[in-house]
Amino acid sequence: MSSNKPFPRNWIGTLLIALSLTLVWGCASNTEKNIEMLDKTLRVYNNAFESKSEDGGSGYVLNDYRMDYLLKYGDIQGRVSFLQAQTLNIAYFKDGKPMEISEENPEGEVDEAVITMRYKVTISPSNRLKTFIHEQRWKLKGKIWRLEPNLKPFLQ
Repeated sequence: MSSNKPFPRNWIGTLLIALSLTLVWGCASNTEKNIEMLDKTLRVYNNAFESKSEDGGSGYVLNDYRMDYLLKYGDIQGRVSFLQAQTLNIAYFKDGKPMEISEENPEGEVDEAVITMRYKVTISPSNRLKTFIHEQRWKLKGKIWRLEPNLKPFLQ
């Protein structure tokens, strides 16, 4: 009976890699996790909004604004065609005060973000190309980012 011993060595190596990844993730600050979550939320929301999905990303909208958002989004679905969207700037805030997140200040806590977007759209019935700057205001509620929507520019 022969015994190969690669299993224990591979098992130990796998365990060490898993442990190091856990430690690295555990070392990430709350701010880094919140900003990473905001980035993921922005990608999912903007994809749903611009692709004119059924709910337009309304699951990310603050509850107080959701009904109005869905009513206006219905108009957007029928009238607006998105040609291009670009993120121009992201500004972070804590209790309404601007926060700079940088290598010098990686631990600055944030509870709000304003995302400045540039949109190129056509709006029916004119079908004329329109370019405008739009700000998305996001608020951190618990561990979830929620949008305080402003859809007026898309309906003018």
